[in-house]
Amino acid sequence: MTRIDVLFDKHDLKTLEAAVERKRRQEQRRLDGLMSKKRALESELKDVNRSLKSALAEAKRAQGGKVKRRPNARRLNDISLADALEKVMRGRKTPIHYKKLTEAVVRRGLYRTRSKNLLSTVAVTLKRDRRFKKVEPGYYKLR
Repeated sequence: MTRIDVLFDKHDLKTLEAAVERKRRQEQRRLDGLMSKKRALESELKDVNRSLKSALAEAKRAQGGKVKRRPNARRLNDISLADALEKVMRGRKTPIHYKKLTEAVVRRGLYRTRSKNLLSTVAVTLKRDRRFKKVEPGYYKLR
């Protein structure tokens, strides 16, 4: 006889179902406890990471170094916005309006951003970067 047949011979179905339900509840409590511990440990790990990051920044400042922060746009792009603008303008002989320039950069996928004011960013970049020359209001060309 198999083990299951022996079990069925000794106990009725109702008793077995009750035993299975008890075991399921017991395992559910154990799982809930483990999940609670996991959340507590994750929270503690976040606190430790924050503290470590802060301590490293303080140590760097104490040594006289400047803490470098990586701009968000760098995480999305391989090249800077100015480089992307230059790539678009390189193939043109005539000046281009900054709005059309922005559209071209986005259309070609040269520069990605989450910014809602990319036009303003492009205008400021064109104004500040020495590679670009303003020829009339809103129009720029490469120097």
